[in-house]
Amino acid sequence: MTRNDILLSTKEAAQYIGLQAATLRNARSLGRLAGVEPPAYRKIGSVVRYEKDALDEWLAQFEVRTMTLAASSGKVS
Repeated sequence: MTRNDILLSTKEAAQYIGLQAATLRNARSLGRLAGVEPPAYRKIGSVVRYEKDALDEWLAQFEVRTMTLAASSGKVS
């Protein structure tokens, strides 16, 4: 970890990736989030912290889409 790394609480990390804090807490216990391994975190005593870079890496594994599959096939739902 470098000095430029930002450590976020569970609530802050969840907001950053667009989820609820409870979802992120559950993912730590279950070992899955959105069908993949959840973002890495650090446990410092009883405090959990996420590095912003680790959250960015976790988000980067998901494909960026500009429209839904239904929209691209001309189907309206």
